[in-house]
Amino acid sequence: MPPGAICYNRVMGKKHSTIRHMGALALGMALFGLAACNGGGTPSTPAPTKPCVSPVTVQVLYPQPGATAVPATLTTIYVATSAAFPSDSNNAWDTELVGPPTYGVQFTAQFTATTASALPAGSATPSMANPLYYSTALSNALVTGSGFSIYINNLNDAACYAVGTGATALSSFST
Repeated sequence: MPPGAICYNRVMGKKHSTIRHMGALALGMALFGLAACNGGGTPSTPAPTKPCVSPVTVQVLYPQPGATAVPATLTTIYVATSAAFPSDSNNAWDTELVGPPTYGVQFTAQFTATTASALPAGSATPSMANPLYYSTALSNALVTGSGFSIYINNLNDAACYAVGTGATALSSFST
């Protein structure tokens, strides 16, 4: 039947336009496509629904919380934890560094165990007893004269987000 033709519905006894049916079909397909996205992500990867929360206490040691004039050439963030990060297939921890709009967001490398002797001069003192030490590497230089916030992130938990409603920064500093 040519587009725009009128056909007769034998069951209902009414005439209707195929254009109207094609429009309804297109609308239905669009709504199905949006529903499959579940508000974000892809049909197989739903959008994150909760803030990432570390299973251990994490304290940023370097750069110190509230530090100013941190070199824009910073390459590593150091933290202390109250216990070891879980190392199973559901846990792979790093940080998300949020800067000014011109800088955006940077995910750091996964945490690597280190020692207290590896901490740079000017690091904060851990507030917990018997801390474990970790470092995480930055891949991009920072923007001079800007503020940055550090958030915890679980690389293997697609249901959590590092930054957003309910997420709390571990620390902030400025360059």
